[in-house]
Amino acid sequence: MKIDTSSKQYSTAGSYVEFLFAAVVMQILFFITAMWSGSSSYDFYSDNQEHIRFAMRIQMSLGWIMCIIAGLGFSILPLLYDLHSFEKSVMRTYIGLNISGQFAIMLGVVSGILMDDLLIFETLATIGISLLCASLVTLGPTAISIFKIRNPKDNKLGPFTYSIGALMPFLGAITLACWVLRGRVERILNLSESIIFDFFIVLTVVAIIISHFNRRLDWNIIKQENLGKVFGIFAVMLLLSVVAEPLFYRDEISIRVFAVLASAPFLFISIMINPKRIFKGVIDKKPFNKMLLCAGFWLPVVGFTTFVETMGYVSLDEGQLPYSRLILIFGVVFQSLWGFAEYLHDDHKKLSIHRRKTKWLAFISVNLGSLIMLQIFALNWINGEESDELPRAAVLCFAISFIVILFQWIKDIFFSLDDWHKTPMFYDQYLAHPDEGSGFSLED
Repeated sequence: MKIDTSSKQYSTAGSYVEFLFAAVVMQILFFITAMWSGSSSYDFYSDNQEHIRFAMRIQMSLGWIMCIIAGLGFSILPLLYDLHSFEKSVMRTYIGLNISGQFAIMLGVVSGILMDDLLIFETLATIGISLLCASLVTLGPTAISIFKIRNPKDNKLGPFTYSIGALMPFLGAITLACWVLRGRVERILNLSESIIFDFFIVLTVVAIIISHFNRRLDWNIIKQENLGKVFGIFAVMLLLSVVAEPLFYRDEISIRVFAVLASAPFLFISIMINPKRIFKGVIDKKPFNKMLLCAGFWLPVVGFTTFVETMGYVSLDEGQLPYSRLILIFGVVFQSLWGFAEYLHDDHKKLSIHRRKTKWLAFISVNLGSLIMLQIFALNWINGEESDELPRAAVLCFAISFIVILFQWIKDIFFSLDDWHKTPMFYDQYLAHPDEGSGFSLED
């Protein structure tokens, strides 16, 4: 892949390549570790399921998922705000802390199970979680500088553009505090997970979906004057869904109110992203990314399954990840992040949007795996067939999608013959001097 780096403005432009390559490798290692530990017959795992599962979910959410989010932010935000690219030292520090944290957690899980030693597990898990949280805190100054500007030339994403990064340092601090207080405050780990998955990650992937259709493709699925209102209402609904669980367990709200609060944000945003206009664009054969399209249409499914599970109509093994969250992770998060990254990569190659190809094997396998999860959910709901582990067919589908994406990025990074440009197509409209990169002035 031929890369033009002639301008000092290059810096971290296109740094998503490094972030995503690190993320896809760690993603596969996480998947292997999770499947091995979950299927192991060691007593240590069954005796310490809550803490092991929490540590691995933090590894997933603040590890490779957050690595992709940060990579996209490092690459796109300087373009949108026409600023000097972020310091490369910050990027390297973040990646180093992120990968080290993930390795520490994996080593803690494997060592703890094999050696039947709780102290080793807790020590390494604490180190790993601390490193992952510290990696988010290192992004604080950069995120705050963007938040202070919060008036880019492009207003097709509104608060969704600058609020995500500003939340990251607080997310790191809250997560670490919850882990430290796990033995003192009841259900605090559940609260931490809910803040990450049900608030931050959902808010982020919705921002990515809106960014693709509203800003990149200009389908105008949400009018600019309504973006602030949609963001505000959606964020408040997500926060209510987070606090609903502790309120329910304190008998302050009924289970029906809890279920409504937990599912309402997904149903609300499913309507707000204007599926009618999106369908019209598809029917008119306009170019778009299919993964991002499907991610948007999995959102109401997540809302529905969340309501059914919360009402207790589906039997779940204690500590089992709910079907709604599995569909959220693979159907929505996985497709949103990799779909957006793929489209951005093609932008950097300045490939016409009419010539872009869908990675069909990865696309079909991840959606087929999500459909299998939905089928298992339906059987559980209708027939009461309880399952305490992921179906092998779904696991195989997800594994295929991971491997396909890994080979895709290896191919694009090391063996692609396409030219790669520091300023991607479409985004040059935000820059005063597109040929020189973001943040360039005549005084430079």
